[in-house]
Amino acid sequence: MRIIYILMFLSLWSLGLFILFHRTRSNIWIGLTILLGGSASFAFAMHLSIMPVFEHAVWMHPVLSLLFYKSTVIAMNIYFFILPYVFCMGGLWINEKMSYWIKWTWTVLLFPGFVLLLVEHLMSEGWNHFDVSRFRWWDGAYIALGCIFYVYAYVKEKNGLKRHSQRRTLLFPLVMIWAFMSDYVGFDSLTLGQWSFDLRSNGMWQTNFIVILATVIIVLFFTIRYGFLGIKLKIERERIDYSIRTLTMGVSILNHSIKNEIQKIDYLAEKSSHLVQGGQSDKAVQTIEQVHGLTSHLLKMVNRIKEKAEDVHLDESSHDIKRLLESVIKSAGSLTEHKQVSLSVFYTTEGELICDEVHVKETLSNLIRNSIDALPSKGGVIELRTSATRREFRIEVKDNGAGIPQENLSKIFEPFFTTKKNALNYGLGLSYCLSVMSKHGGKLSVAESVPEEGTTIVLHFPAYKYKSKLRSPNYAVRTRSFDHTHSSILK
Repeated sequence: MRIIYILMFLSLWSLGLFILFHRTRSNIWIGLTILLGGSASFAFAMHLSIMPVFEHAVWMHPVLSLLFYKSTVIAMNIYFFILPYVFCMGGLWINEKMSYWIKWTWTVLLFPGFVLLLVEHLMSEGWNHFDVSRFRWWDGAYIALGCIFYVYAYVKEKNGLKRHSQRRTLLFPLVMIWAFMSDYVGFDSLTLGQWSFDLRSNGMWQTNFIVILATVIIVLFFTIRYGFLGIKLKIERERIDYSIRTLTMGVSILNHSIKNEIQKIDYLAEKSSHLVQGGQSDKAVQTIEQVHGLTSHLLKMVNRIKEKAEDVHLDESSHDIKRLLESVIKSAGSLTEHKQVSLSVFYTTEGELICDEVHVKETLSNLIRNSIDALPSKGGVIELRTSATRREFRIEVKDNGAGIPQENLSKIFEPFFTTKKNALNYGLGLSYCLSVMSKHGGKLSVAESVPEEGTTIVLHFPAYKYKSKLRSPNYAVRTRSFDHTHSSILK
């Protein structure tokens, strides 16, 4: 059991630090919850596993021993008085449908409670003795409210993909309820002397290692297999950025090598023309045509790969959003010649966007082209929609096409991954789009994708790159609609 106690706090601290390292606005409190949740395991491991072995070691100076002891007392105070508040904040801030100001209001209102509990404990009991009956139900109120916040976040999320991810976060309320029953209700009192340990409890805490280690394994599995708390997406984005940089060098070498081969093929083609003089003109002409066809194909392949794989360099300036999007819509006309496609843009907000016009247009064109390819042969609908929040400006590209299979969602941004049969598709389109958005300080995400119903992909730009246009009192949502037979402005 000694090793188990050590593994408990090491695994929780490692997982908590991992989440904090890949933190987002919504998961930072959850990372802190896991990190602080390991504080009790640390205190127990020090008293029951580590110090019994090293307490009398020659190198264990009394000052060092005292510091270790004080660290365990601090850890237990954190566990009993700070952890419930942090857990409550984790449930609160994971709510994407709750307004920013409501979250801050709850954060401020709940803050004094645990501070007063901690002060009252230090003044009445001393910092190393814990009469759990004095504060267990106050802590229980924080934990109960945190559970409500977690469930509320899940119930209010209507987006299918996000709702599926939110369901996994319900693991934390279950684990915290167990911790409350085993440690807050199960403990009567705890006194930590300098390497003395007096605990009065029902013994339920001794099975905590099963719950803790299982939780760590489950979270790691979800993170690696499906993505968890937005972590996989961030890791994938960093990995793909690295892949794009590597591809830049690799493609340059590939470009040079293939061009050398092309020169050889041209030489052979020229040489074969001499066969004409030898009375084998028909065979020579056929050979020349085949060789030149091959060189043309190779040159197209090199140019397409090089064009998409080169590192993105931005030339940013302010652009009118409506003018930019309508230019993209107009240029998409040539792509809809063989399908009955309704292509519209909905302006729920207008203004100026600081961006690289060329790369943003190319990104949107790539997404529209993918949407057109996903539509059935009879055609379909593609919609672009602008929106803005306090934190970002968004452009959605939504279609009612075939959707993306679940097993491919984690791969679509990888360079050279493609499900298209066309020989000229090299699978660099979406990785290029992701790189463009990353260079703009934003991101590219799949908001929703349902097989046979369609896909919604969102471009997220930071709020500081967007300047809203003031709306007139008679402002209405405006759309730009286009198909391959006509175009019109709709009110």
